[in-house]
Amino acid sequence: MKYVFYFWVLWASVSCTSKAKQANKQGMHYIRQGMYEQAITEFNNTLARDAEWLPAYYNRAISCANTGRYKEALHDFDFLLTTCPDHTESYFNRGIVYENMGLYREAIRDYSQTINLQPHFKEAYHYRGIIRFRVQDYNGALADYNQAIQLGLKETEIYFHRGVIMQISGKTEAAIHDYGEAISLDPSDAKSYYNRGIAEFSRGEEAEARNDLEIASRLGFEKAQEALDIYFN
Repeated sequence: MKYVFYFWVLWASVSCTSKAKQANKQGMHYIRQGMYEQAITEFNNTLARDAEWLPAYYNRAISCANTGRYKEALHDFDFLLTTCPDHTESYFNRGIVYENMGLYREAIRDYSQTINLQPHFKEAYHYRGIIRFRVQDYNGALADYNQAIQLGLKETEIYFHRGVIMQISGKTEAAIHDYGEAISLDPSDAKSYYNRGIAEFSRGEEAEARNDLEIASRLGFEKAQEALDIYFN
């Protein structure tokens, strides 16, 4: 997953020395280049010069998270949230770290706190929906996906997963619609073609089903060819 970058510019002029500012600036340059290890070194230098400058903790946490150093990222996020308990982006990004560690309960808690602090944080609904889908809380996932879409978030994964929920619930027409939305956002999304093909076949729409399964097969989705062999040969 991607991590949100947030700049605490207002605090820079209040509590940070010029050398610490320069090290932090260099660290942000490295982040933009995807050079996270080098960025961590610069944020360490920043904090060595000014241990109270909170933006460097956040930036270091983001860098650690992007290099898979999750425990270190959590340590920095925990410190930040102890100091600034209403910092929305730290809850959101800590939720991502927890999710990547497989700690789903903790991730849901942080995404929920993100939403409590900022009810229009659409990505938090999306990511919480992903976990709820993963743990088969389909009603919770559906509510989150609906809210994310209502807030204007258009993501292939949202429509695909909502389509799966509709299909599981026996709402095949709604599922077909959502797979179509996913495909319109990403015409190379083979799994949406495949699932739509299966849904169409269940409705007796064999020509449409065959076309979608053939597209999915051309896109490299192996199950699509298996379905073609079973249903049409």
